[in-house]
Amino acid sequence: MQLDTKPLIDAIDKLIAKADDDLKDSLEAEGYVAASELVKNINKLEEAIDEALDADSLEFLERIEAATGVSDFISDVWPGIKDADDLEKALRKIFRKQFDDMFREFTYQWVLAEDPVLAAEVEEITKPAEAFIQGWSGELARIMNLNTKDTMECLLLKAQEKKWSIEELSEAIGNSGIREHGYRSRRVALTESLRVESYAQQESMIQNPLAYKKKWKHVMSAHPRENHMAMDGQEVLKREMFTLTGKNGATYMVLCPRDTSLPVEETANCHCLMETIADENALGMTADERAAARKKYMDEVNAEYDAWEKKFKEDTGIEEPRDDPSVTWEIYNSYYEAYRKGEIA
Repeated sequence: MQLDTKPLIDAIDKLIAKADDDLKDSLEAEGYVAASELVKNINKLEEAIDEALDADSLEFLERIEAATGVSDFISDVWPGIKDADDLEKALRKIFRKQFDDMFREFTYQWVLAEDPVLAAEVEEITKPAEAFIQGWSGELARIMNLNTKDTMECLLLKAQEKKWSIEELSEAIGNSGIREHGYRSRRVALTESLRVESYAQQESMIQNPLAYKKKWKHVMSAHPRENHMAMDGQEVLKREMFTLTGKNGATYMVLCPRDTSLPVEETANCHCLMETIADENALGMTADERAAARKKYMDEVNAEYDAWEKKFKEDTGIEEPRDDPSVTWEIYNSYYEAYRKGEIA
């Protein structure tokens, strides 16, 4: 007898649609721009991440099932899998493309929300913004690849300790969740989409001559972070850093909510935003004057970046810092901020 699965599929589709609608409504209420597009991007990123993780774990399982024994697999096959960067390359490609698309769209949407006339000029992003997209795409891909390999290795070590057969190891993989990526993919997609939104909001302030300062805006949740609540209302100049005291007691200097320097406990499920504080002296500028001021300020930011990059290359001898694995995202950011503050001459 052939079962009619259409009612079940329809019911699942309705549940997914309702969850997406609820998320969109929540993001709109919190103050996010273009919430519908944001939800679409979260889903698109989640699907791409899930496919990449599934392909990697399936290959891992297939190679285990083809092995003669657990010990032989660990000694002869695992080193090659552990050192392979196929997953990292796949994730980097996904993040680079989707982050770039999201960043440009969200920058436009934030400028549109603040100054509809100026939004017509938003076709470019600054060089530091481009560096964020490239640098964080690579760093996030590297982190996810390492975490995936660590999970696999822990399971292999357990199999070796308990003297499992290949069949027992294969069964353990099936029960371990390695092949079930749903929650992980969803969490990463949501966190990273909101992170890109934060950096795009920061970029919109750089491009908006009316923006003078920025203010941290805590968004209440079911389980609010007390240290993020304490951030609510903190004001700094638009290119300067907020000071955030972490749950662990450490002090972080952050450009925006979900700054890449923050640990995962400060970024996962964080929905905080920023609020633009306008320069009252600029409110009387004409549309042409605002457009000219936008170009002038972007040119200054890009020139500053070019000068920093030149200095970095001279000091390190590294020609392409964003393509060199020895230059971590943390090194890159700290060096750039030190240069901006005049600490590196």
